[in-house]
Amino acid sequence: MPEVTLNTKNFNLDVGGFAGFFGGEEAVSAMQTVHLYRARRWTGWFNSPGSYSVGKHYGQLANSRFWDGMFPGPNIEPTVYIGLDGKSGPLYVASQSGTFLKQTGHLAYLLMQRCKDQRAVIVEGRRTKANKVTILEMPDIKFDADTKTRLTIHARDGFHKHVAMFPIAASIATCILCAWGDDWYCFSLILLGILVNGISCFIIGSASIVLQSVASSENAPPGDGMLMDGNHAIVVRGKEKNVLAITQGKFQLEYKPWVRMRVRKMRNRRIVGDGFRNLHLFGGKDAESGSETQNDEDAEANNEYGAIGFCSLLLVIQFLTQLLLIPQGKLFGQVMFLTSFAVSWAYNLFLSSMDAEYLQEELLVQALGLSEDRMTTYKLGTRTTAAVFACLTLQPNCEHKEWENKGFKPEEILRQFIPNDTHVWTVWRNQVLEQMRSNKPSLQSLDLEACGDRIAAFNDVDKNLLSDLLLDARTAYKQYLVLQVRSRSLVSSISSDNMKAET
Repeated sequence: MPEVTLNTKNFNLDVGGFAGFFGGEEAVSAMQTVHLYRARRWTGWFNSPGSYSVGKHYGQLANSRFWDGMFPGPNIEPTVYIGLDGKSGPLYVASQSGTFLKQTGHLAYLLMQRCKDQRAVIVEGRRTKANKVTILEMPDIKFDADTKTRLTIHARDGFHKHVAMFPIAASIATCILCAWGDDWYCFSLILLGILVNGISCFIIGSASIVLQSVASSENAPPGDGMLMDGNHAIVVRGKEKNVLAITQGKFQLEYKPWVRMRVRKMRNRRIVGDGFRNLHLFGGKDAESGSETQNDEDAEANNEYGAIGFCSLLLVIQFLTQLLLIPQGKLFGQVMFLTSFAVSWAYNLFLSSMDAEYLQEELLVQALGLSEDRMTTYKLGTRTTAAVFACLTLQPNCEHKEWENKGFKPEEILRQFIPNDTHVWTVWRNQVLEQMRSNKPSLQSLDLEACGDRIAAFNDVDKNLLSDLLLDARTAYKQYLVLQVRSRSLVSSISSDNMKAET
């Protein structure tokens, strides 16, 4: 029987052709987690695949004529480009301040998604289409003392740094084995990949995440209000400055000055007579009139992010170098290079499988101090029950005669849920408002007999509908009374704990 042999003397694994493209999407997605985990920027020292994709993707952040020519694309701020901003939030209606926002921002969107996924307390009662209402008690946010509208967020810790030891160890080991096998081409290319990816992770991930809010007046009324998205509403209660952090605040990435490398762009032309005359970039005098240009007024400062552009250039150079020099290596070195790629790709796949939106929700909850006892979600059987329950939780702690002075309009809150203006709904709203004004636990106003002559012209169908709606209101009122009892017991327990601590 003839002997079968494998001749490997002239055999090469041409892995350079896909060195920069293989695993590109995973590498880009993995890089987006670099700001969300503590010490993540220090764990990029491995030979990662997809260098060309990462370079072309993040090169668009660099903003100058040179970088725009090399990496064409829209110059979007890093916060939006990386996904920390840009989502549209739900409708917001304030119950006292009169604020009405048809669309909020990214933080309100994250909060809404968080509350939708939260386990809900099921409220017994009539059921048609379930609605959820989350009661959120906003804590007092400790903004930075120098600005009072800025809060530095510390990234969360995670076990990713332990998993990162595998690609780092694999890249270093394969690099050493290539040197041991006297394959200096593959040794240098693996080492180049380690250095370039490590530098890129360090520079791109060097920004700190900041929650930037807007200033509020010290005499502003409470910021109580509702975030509404379909069948889910969040009742937000707290000071105006704390609520503004949710409704109008946003995440920002703050890079060091050496990363931003600000470029000052100014108008360098002036209309004189029928034409234009060039002026010096940073100021000067008109050659004929001798008047100085007002460059300070026309100046516009932009962030160039030249350091990020430099990283992207290094990643593209890495791809081209690997493409040209990998075929020059030995078979053993090419296998080692491919092995380092495979382990790094698996790690990138692990990072890209994480839900970046969930990680942002965790950062927001951690930064604002929103513990579970401050966020309680209730699942109510009908929209009318949800409307009454939300309206009750938003009413100020005062007599109904003072509602107008405080800007509280319960009818408008009910209309945000149910804008219907038929006779049945009008009577139902009047009965609910009458019960809220009386504030009696007997709930007499929520009986069909209490409607009196207002339902004299109703047929049986209308009466049955109104009876169901009033039953929903009674369900909401009973749950609200339970919530009040729990709140009082919680306040009394906190007060007793404080007294014990003082003694």
